This record gives sequence, structure tokens and C-alpha cells, in this order.
Amino acid sequence: MKTSLKERLALDPRVAKVLISLVICVALYPFLGKYIVYPTYVFNAIYITAQLTKGATYKSSMERILGTIVGGLTGVVFYFIVPDHHFFMIPIATTIAVLWGYLFVGKFTPVMAVITVMVLVGKGEGEPVLYINNRMLDTLIGLVIGFLVYSLYPKKKTEMNRVFYNHAKACLTHIEKIRMKYQSKKDLHDDLLVAWKALQVLKEERMTIVNDSSFVPKVEDAEPMLSLIHDLEQMLHNLEILYHHPISGDAEVGLKEAIAFHEQTLDRLFEKISSEIKL
Repeated sequence: MKTSLKERLALDPRVAKVLISLVICVALYPFLGKYIVYPTYVFNAIYITAQLTKGATYKSSMERILGTIVGGLTGVVFYFIVPDHHFFMIPIATTIAVLWGYLFVGKFTPVMAVITVMVLVGKGEGEPVLYINNRMLDTLIGLVIGFLVYSLYPKKKTEMNRVFYNHAKACLTHIEKIRMKYQSKKDLHDDLLVAWKALQVLKEERMTIVNDSSFVPKVEDAEPMLSLIHDLEQMLHNLEILYHHPISGDAEVGLKEAIAFHEQTLDRLFEKISSEIKL
């Protein structure tokens, strides 16, 4: 698969947003330095919560805020329960922090466990409440900068389209390799499984684009993607049929005609998709 220089130099929208946010953060540090006690946590809030879509960014940010509050409070409570031996409370407190993650977010939330441990190991230097307060403020500063960049960043659907079509190119390239293996009479089972999984990821990616109004204002704008996915799926169906119905010397005429039809369909679809995504 040939990759243009423009594609090689292009930044993923998420990476671009993170870089812009970090540059702004560094530029503002001389003015906000007295409010930022832990600059690392400002950066963490930016690059961990910045996602490709609006919905994912919002969800990640809420998890970060909730995790900081819940994990910090958990650590502080256990810190004061056994103030002279809080190190011994780390296993219990960490377990509870992990359970909080599943309770509030429905999954393991690393920030809850990490902050709990940091409080109990004395990161706040004997002032756990002050540490959590400073960390929360730094996290919020990072999130504000990140959201500001997100709101001002050009919301062009072409960004997500480019990511989608790059992945579509990878799918088509893999399918073409499977077709070459078929022509060489090689086993295709594992390759077909990988291709079907990649296609499923592509379908989910399209749904993410369609559901995120910041990139695709109308569902109709994403229909070319649906057509592309349909063609890729058809190619895999053709390969499945060819793989499971190998032709032999004494094969019936009807079977030979069917095999020829699927092989021709593969060739036609490959040329069509290659033209559409400029492979």
C-alpha cells in the first residue's frame, strides 16, 4: 500500500489537540505558576483525557475528575484512620479504590487507585488534604485548557474521514494478501479471522463518527463509509466461499462457473475500492 507524503506527515487529530494544549500550558505557566503546584498533573489531564471525539473526551474528563476526588478521599480517610501506620493500609485502601471504579464508572479506573496509594505513601508530605486540593486544581486547569482547544479546534469531518479511510486501506491491503494466498492454494483460516475482526472495528469506527455530531452533522454524510464497508464485507464473503469450496479437476460445470463469478467479483470490488480510497 502506497502512502503519500501528506499522509505520512499528517497528525492524528487527537495528537494535534494534545500538542496544542501542551504548548498553551507551557506558555501560560509563567502567569499561572503560583496556582500550579504539580505541573505534571496538568499535562496528565490534557493528554489522558484528550480523545478523538467530543463524547469520548467528555467521558474521559469526567472519569478523571471523579477518579481524582474519589481516590483522594479514599486515601485521606485511610491516612487518618491509622495515621502512624498508614503504609499498612495501602492494600486495603487500593482494593476499595478499585471497587469504587467499578461502582461509579463500571470499569477499572487507574487514577483512583494511583491517587489513593500516593496519599498513603506520603506524597503530600504530611498534608494529604492540601495535596488533594492542589492536585484537583491542577487537574481542572489541564481540563479547561484541553476543552478550550477542543472547542476552538476546526471540527472538520475530514479528520475522522482520514483516520477511517486509512484503516479501510489497511483492511483492503490485508484482504488482497488473503486473495494472493488463495491463488497460491494456502490456508486462509487465520487470515480470514483477522480480516473479519478488522472489519468489525471499522464498522464500530463508522458508528462513532456518525454518533459524534462534532464531526458528521448528518448521517447521510457517512453513507459513503457504509458503502465501503459493504464492499469490503462482500469481498470477505467471496473469499469465504472460495476457501470453503475449492475447485478440483472433476468439478461440475456449475461449480466452476460459480467460482469464476466470485473471483471476478473480487477483482471488480478490489478495483472499485482501490479507486475510491486511492490505494
